[in-house]
Amino acid sequence: MGHFHRPTISKLAFFLFCFASCANSLYEDQVGKFDWHQKYLGHVKFIVNDANQPKRVLVGTKDSVIGAINSNTGAILYRHVLEAAGELKYFGNYESKYVLAVSTVQDQIKIRKLETTTGVLAEESAITGDISHVAVVGSHLYLIDAKSRLPEVSITILDLEEDEKESKRVPITKKLNLGLGESSICDITSQFLVCVQRNNVVIVSVVDGTVSNKKLEDGFVANEIRTSGAGKIPCVIFVGDGEFQTFHVLRNDKNGPELMPVSGLSTFKYVTLSQGELEEEPVLFVTNLKTSHEIIVEVFDQNLKKLDSQTLNVRSEIPIASLETTKGFCVNSRCGLIGFTHDQLFFGTKIDTKSSSTSQILNVEWNRHEALSSVLAVEMVDFPSELGPSWNPYQSQQDVITAFISRIKYEVETLVLGESLYSSSMDRFGLRKLILLVTSVGKVLGIDSATGTILYSFLLPDFTLLGNSAFLYIQRPAKFAPLKPQATVIYASSREVSATTVLYAFNPVDGKPLDQPQTYPQVLQTQMLLHGTEETKFLKPILLLDINHIVHSYPSNIPTVSNSYFFLAEKSPPVLQGFGIRSIHGSTKLQGKLLWELNLGPGEVIGVHGKLLGERVHSQGRVLPDRSVSYKYMNPNVVVVVTAEHEAANINVFLIDAVSGSVIHSFWHKKCRGPVHVVHSEHWVVYSLFSEKSRRFEINSVELYEGQSQSNSTVFSSFASPVIQPIVVKQSYVFPTGIHAMAHTRTEKGITNKDVLIAIPSGGLLELPRMILQPRLTEMIINYNQSLRRVEGIKTWPTRLESTCLVLAHGLDLFYTRVTPSKTFDVLKDDFDHWFITVVLAGLVAGAYVAKRFSAKKQLEQAWR
Repeated sequence: MGHFHRPTISKLAFFLFCFASCANSLYEDQVGKFDWHQKYLGHVKFIVNDANQPKRVLVGTKDSVIGAINSNTGAILYRHVLEAAGELKYFGNYESKYVLAVSTVQDQIKIRKLETTTGVLAEESAITGDISHVAVVGSHLYLIDAKSRLPEVSITILDLEEDEKESKRVPITKKLNLGLGESSICDITSQFLVCVQRNNVVIVSVVDGTVSNKKLEDGFVANEIRTSGAGKIPCVIFVGDGEFQTFHVLRNDKNGPELMPVSGLSTFKYVTLSQGELEEEPVLFVTNLKTSHEIIVEVFDQNLKKLDSQTLNVRSEIPIASLETTKGFCVNSRCGLIGFTHDQLFFGTKIDTKSSSTSQILNVEWNRHEALSSVLAVEMVDFPSELGPSWNPYQSQQDVITAFISRIKYEVETLVLGESLYSSSMDRFGLRKLILLVTSVGKVLGIDSATGTILYSFLLPDFTLLGNSAFLYIQRPAKFAPLKPQATVIYASSREVSATTVLYAFNPVDGKPLDQPQTYPQVLQTQMLLHGTEETKFLKPILLLDINHIVHSYPSNIPTVSNSYFFLAEKSPPVLQGFGIRSIHGSTKLQGKLLWELNLGPGEVIGVHGKLLGERVHSQGRVLPDRSVSYKYMNPNVVVVVTAEHEAANINVFLIDAVSGSVIHSFWHKKCRGPVHVVHSEHWVVYSLFSEKSRRFEINSVELYEGQSQSNSTVFSSFASPVIQPIVVKQSYVFPTGIHAMAHTRTEKGITNKDVLIAIPSGGLLELPRMILQPRLTEMIINYNQSLRRVEGIKTWPTRLESTCLVLAHGLDLFYTRVTPSKTFDVLKDDFDHWFITVVLAGLVAGAYVAKRFSAKKQLEQAWR
């Protein structure tokens, strides 16, 4: 037997000691102590019953996510995230223990067969092409393209049972002419493709390729099709203007598919269809939204005979505005419902198989706010303090009697309503926040940062995106109690024929509206001023520049804003415009006057990034090794504009003064492509891109300095003369993986070192110190083993503890935690020995008292001598 030599052991010990820091991790009891993780599926498109386990429901979403949930609780059993650029076209049962998923990714069609119990991939294949609908009949897969070549429709047939090892699958394609225009609407149910244009209906049997032409009532114009999906009872509902509906069932006839009208059904505003099984017999579920708190589910057999004993009355405490997708299911002769609304509320009932009750009145037992997977804007606000402020700056200008009456009115109102604006628990360090989120469907939600609990949610009236987003501002924080805090959302109206912008003000603590929605002409740009005044009741005014270059303000009674400026960025061609605010002669209105215009050359604008509003800077310079100071270029008006030349594969980054329009500096990256993520703070910029030439991801760090002398230490002006030309220092770093989103940490005073937070494709959230900007140890993954999928943004917020910053990452998941870039230098450690220090202090006090007695006695004895 061989023996280790002493030098070998020494080398091994030294090697293990060098890599000891790599073993840093969280203790088991620290998991979830300061953070929480919520998983979501996204916009639900397919709901499938599992034939083997009725309490397991399979779900496929428009966000290319497939998974399974528990039908009784809504908990996610498993989840698989497919390609972000793909679109799920079909998701349904296949054979007894598999589920089939068909998705398109660019010019490919991917066919996956997965196990229903675990979601494990059993088989995968891909063919080239484009499809709009998919049908599965027996062992044959029908891929239908009824979108790109209208009026022609192509059907590709694949045999799923054909062994790929012996012979490659050869698709069979046949083409049909439907005679419809591009404005036609198509959908599929069972083996039938149904297309409609106004009142002309074309039905195609994908199995044999027969085509039938039908016509609806004269004057009826169909603008939507709702089908019953896959199953043995193919039905369709044609929806016209004013929610007028006609209900038909499809049957195969010797002359082709037949469209047979069905009458006598009770229909309300929203009607959806789904298929299932009751005692191994196929049934049809017709779901009607009767009121916002009541849903009627009627069950029909294969002959469309209504089963009165199975009619369900589903009641919901949460208001349901509409129904988009529903799925009825039955367990042991008892039926339930799972549904998904247009505001992305996923809900379901619970079936108690052990209960002997025959009542068909069910309650919505669980719900999931899937809208949180598509967040547009995020802000954090403090909860009002428990006792409220002892001095109110708004009441300081009132006389004593008026202030006293106002306080009495507020306390009486609180007593009558039985609620308080103040939080029930003390938050001395400002670690507990209310997270305010606006989603892509216009739903606003308030979440408690301590637990992740949804405190309230509401739907913005007539919501649609303003451009590609919506604006969220916190106009008045909670520190001005008893004045209520106020948040404002600015979005486009979906009701008006002409483009209209809506401003909606509400209380961010309880979600209740504070004012009537304000409407303006189409708004091009908005901004919020940094300070509120007593004239506006400490509301920070919001300025809106409309399409006619008229400037509107909310609230309207604001002081002069002549020193405010707007800038606009056109995507293509990349042109920037700067506007100053001027008063219109003979009117109280304000107008934006064009001050400058800048053309950034070829390509298109792919990003404009400014500094965070209200960010504080602690140090104005950086001490160099020779003890001299290099002063930072602290221009608050600098924005980073990124343009892309797609044909030449170039990325251009411009640093531009948004007030004067001067180009401070620019960078040209040849043979590079996006996505480009930018972090802009103080005097530095960090941005990432992909180098096509080197085939790698890169992070570029830029710092701007004035030099050894400072031009003005108190006031900065973009119009100052001479114009300051900053010293630019730049360094590039190779990053080992892609980047989904970037942000930086924030603290209240700006003293703490800043870290760059990076969401990476593997699901990690990396905390990278800005001073090094290079890959570090795994302890910088602040979400440890909780992988985050498709992160779209990271929001940070300061606390009253200078060492601590709050972080929320949103995308398909929500992840909330707190980070300490300079560690918790202002907080005692968890293992601090309080008893020991108490005993020591008590001993010192006792010792001081005894020493005092001895000293007094000694002085007395000396006095008698």
